[in-house]
Amino acid sequence: MKWTWSSGMCTALLLVSASAWAAGGYWAGIAEEVCTEVTKVETFAKAGKIEDAKAAFHTAYFGTFEEKKMEIAERSNFGISHTADVEEIFNNLRKAASKPGTGDVSALAETLRRELRKDGKALDAAKVNPDGNEGKK
Repeated sequence: MKWTWSSGMCTALLLVSASAWAAGGYWAGIAEEVCTEVTKVETFAKAGKIEDAKAAFHTAYFGTFEEKKMEIAERSNFGISHTADVEEIFNNLRKAASKPGTGDVSALAETLRRELRKDGKALDAAKVNPDGNEGKK
């Protein structure tokens, strides 16, 4: 493979991401990815940019929480009830961000970030595999 700035930069970013996750844990890293998108939802909603808020929500929930298996990991390790509670916070945030006046976007975003970070740390402490449902590492 020919080394170019572009491919080298991608490799460097992957290594930085991998080492950041190693320091905080795989699931803590996934939780932070979701939290970044949740913050975007909050920021866009507060600025009245509803379509941008909806897009950020879609990325947070479907593009990261589900796609990277955090939902499965939570359900497998914390139970359906806990996961339903987290999903209810997601749903309430979605409603508040897409229909102004239906909820406190900032409070919901903060609650969701706190829950995701707590769950990420707990999944890492339990040594849950990245696929979320194969038991411990």
